[in-house]
Amino acid sequence: MAEQKLPALLIGGHAVTVMGYPRATFDIDLLIPRESAEPWKKALGNFHYKVFSESKNFLQLESASELPLPPLDLMLVEQDVFNTLQADQTDHQPIPTPSPEAMVALKLHAINQPARENTAKDWSDIFAIMSAQNLSLDDPDFAAIIQKHGGEEAAQKISDHFKNGR
Repeated sequence: MAEQKLPALLIGGHAVTVMGYPRATFDIDLLIPRESAEPWKKALGNFHYKVFSESKNFLQLESASELPLPPLDLMLVEQDVFNTLQADQTDHQPIPTPSPEAMVALKLHAINQPARENTAKDWSDIFAIMSAQNLSLDDPDFAAIIQKHGGEEAAQKISDHFKNGR
């Protein structure tokens, strides 16, 4: 990434781990600007990665079978979205992550996707990030993020989860 000047933020299970809640995961999830998809594909091709799925918003790659490299999922976003998330990024190395609040917003966005079948892992990640980072609906700024990206239903689910001590 650094050598090729390829922009990315770590998201997904590894980002949840970085934020204080270890979670088993087998792939690496990165958020990248949409216009950097081609440079990413070219650079990863040099490491014998091949695209196995591509859509408007995702690029999924796997390494050659003889190489023990993890699968990579690249989430493609518009440059302005990437810039907003990057402006509030953490300083985790070697790959920064979006802020904990932004990670929760991304998870809520994923939950609300029509094709998303199993949201239990996303909810678990939200609760874990909130616990590990001491995020609370009592904070008006964080509550506004929940309302914006998840609505009243998400706020209620979060409230119920922490009220019931789960």
